[in-house]
Amino acid sequence: MPDEKRNQIREKLSDTTEFDELQILSDNIPGGMFSCLIDKKLTLLQVNKGFQSMLGYTEDEISSVFDNSFWEMIDPRDREATMVEVQRQMAIGPDKVLEYRMRCKDGRTIWVLDKGHLVRDREGRECFCCVLVDVTRNKEIESELRISLERHQIIMNQTTDILFDWDIKDDKLILSGKWKEKFGRPCSAEGIRQNFETVLPVYNEDFDKFRGLISRILTGDHYAEEELRFVGADGHLVWCRVRISGLEDEGGVPGRAVGVIVDIDEDKKKAEFLIDRARRDTLTGLYNKGTSREYSEEWLSLASPEQKGALFIIDLDNFKHTNDTMGHLFGDALLSEVSHILQKQFRSRDIVGRVGGDEFMVFLKDITDVEFVKCKAGQIMSALSEMAVQDAVRMELSCSIGIAVFPDHGNTYQELYQRADQALYRAKNLGKNRYCFFEPFLPEEGFLPNPFCNVNTRIESDDNPVNVELRLIEYVFRILYKSSDMDVAVNTILEVLGRQFDVSRVYIFEDDEEDDRFCINTFEWCNEGIMPEIENLQHVRYMEDFNGGYKSNFDENGVFYCRDVSALPTQQREFLENQGIKSMLQCAIYDKGQYHGFVGFDECRVNRYWTQEQVSTIVLIAEILSTFLLKMRAQSSAINNAQSLETILDNQSAWIYVVRPDTLEMLYVNRRTQELVPQASAGITCHKAFYYSDTPCDFCPLKKLTGETVRSVRNIYNPYLEVWVSTDACYIEWKGDKAALITCHDVSDLMSK
Repeated sequence: MPDEKRNQIREKLSDTTEFDELQILSDNIPGGMFSCLIDKKLTLLQVNKGFQSMLGYTEDEISSVFDNSFWEMIDPRDREATMVEVQRQMAIGPDKVLEYRMRCKDGRTIWVLDKGHLVRDREGRECFCCVLVDVTRNKEIESELRISLERHQIIMNQTTDILFDWDIKDDKLILSGKWKEKFGRPCSAEGIRQNFETVLPVYNEDFDKFRGLISRILTGDHYAEEELRFVGADGHLVWCRVRISGLEDEGGVPGRAVGVIVDIDEDKKKAEFLIDRARRDTLTGLYNKGTSREYSEEWLSLASPEQKGALFIIDLDNFKHTNDTMGHLFGDALLSEVSHILQKQFRSRDIVGRVGGDEFMVFLKDITDVEFVKCKAGQIMSALSEMAVQDAVRMELSCSIGIAVFPDHGNTYQELYQRADQALYRAKNLGKNRYCFFEPFLPEEGFLPNPFCNVNTRIESDDNPVNVELRLIEYVFRILYKSSDMDVAVNTILEVLGRQFDVSRVYIFEDDEEDDRFCINTFEWCNEGIMPEIENLQHVRYMEDFNGGYKSNFDENGVFYCRDVSALPTQQREFLENQGIKSMLQCAIYDKGQYHGFVGFDECRVNRYWTQEQVSTIVLIAEILSTFLLKMRAQSSAINNAQSLETILDNQSAWIYVVRPDTLEMLYVNRRTQELVPQASAGITCHKAFYYSDTPCDFCPLKKLTGETVRSVRNIYNPYLEVWVSTDACYIEWKGDKAALITCHDVSDLMSK
């Protein structure tokens, strides 16, 4: 359109004495104002100074560059969609509200909010009178919020932990989405104090512990923790650690309890597996010597005078000859098969163990009479004999058995074991392949001394290394499971290990999370007179001066034992000698087969020998420590990420909250919203929080969200807060369910003008 004709139209629109005053007013309003014809090029009729300032073009430049076409000033990516939306809104009424991008003179692209009204000039031509607001920053905030929420959701989806919030006063419980997924129960409930059994799927046998946990919080404890079993959605039991923190109201009365339910089922089962493995003989899978004694003593300590038991010592006849002639592999296979046969002969509650070499022990609980014991001994001998005929025709396998009966032959394990051993020796002297009971009337001096075995050496001492190492492993488990501060627990364990094995230094190195070519000394304990090194070893590169690098030092069992560091390659030797180390033992930390660091023991005084029993114990303890340590690191990382995302949301200037589309119940409220509306919180409806209304608002932006309309933006006035807000609503996925994200900006200043 020629400028002359355009000016004529403007003169017609401005054919009032107030035009100049209105022009001055429009030029000073923040934001841009313009009017345009509704033609193909949206011919601009008038723009104010705010419009020119926002886009950087003068009125002459708009004419020369764009030929006064508002259509050309819209970003090409948004033109068609914008026109479709204009037509849709015009079919409803004369007002339009749009968001699209525009190009600025300096090359920037900005987002604008376009609010316009359809009018007709004196000649009946249609034109728009519009106000533009730069909402670029709002769009950036929306993008940041979307990314933050997506990250928050990813973190929540990756953790098995369940968060909960119990409003004690109103007796309302809210749990995070993982609760429904794992246990098949609703994520919210009311009136639960008297109905815990129906609301929470706590295993019946653990309900007393659960009630005790709740009682501690209700009676004023600020923190309580318990390990419980829950019934999962699939009916299986799941071990969880429940941690609760109590919050008091202004009157000092417990008003809220918040906490976390941590799935420890895998850790618990792994711990039980490791404990069970520590209790068993590695070759046969039977209880080892220390465990056999421990369980037997436990039964004896609780037995009444009327109860009877029997202790068997079973020794294979001529096994040494078999081992020497057939080979150790055959001997090991034979011992494994004998163990299997023995287990089949006894009840699950009886104690079956291997106490050394080819010698086994069995403790029968609650026997009826001696005849039953005799029958059982005969069955053992028969079963082993049949096994030998079947599996090794040319070899005759037999055994000798010594038996002592409780309480006839003794009241303690030591007494019973010694007397069963005497009976075994008697069976051997009588020609083997038989069983004998202890006979107290036979004078002990009537027995010839056994040149190959001192009876007294069979009696276990409380200081037996097996018992000591087993108690050490159990102690480590107990500390890790009971401690609420993992750092303190690990440091305590390192000190216990250092003093138990009398080493100079005990430590843990973990791979650098950002670069696994480096490791970090995260924990260290030093004996008296030993200089600590942890401050000097915070970013250590793995040495690679020989094939495979430092990690190749570890064998297939994850053990690196060096009795003399002077034998190591030059770079490693110098590095270790600078710390005063003479010899060392290190156990690798693995997670799903991947190396993540090691637990180490340094000796700075002598070149030390380690026994196989000590190494086995330390390897087990290293596995236990790594399990808990890796879990702790994973949880800390998840918590830090969640806190960072929460901080981002809380520091937005916008009022941000998430609601359920059907009930309008608020699921999340950021800090800015809570500062403005203190009553706004998860669980309350948005119309109740903002408008004190029990029914949804007529002007709710969610009502405009349809399959075609994915975002609803409108200005709303809140008479209680006395503010105008620009409200943006859209659907999102929140913890696996559909939800609505609401973002509000205060536009009171804009609306007042």
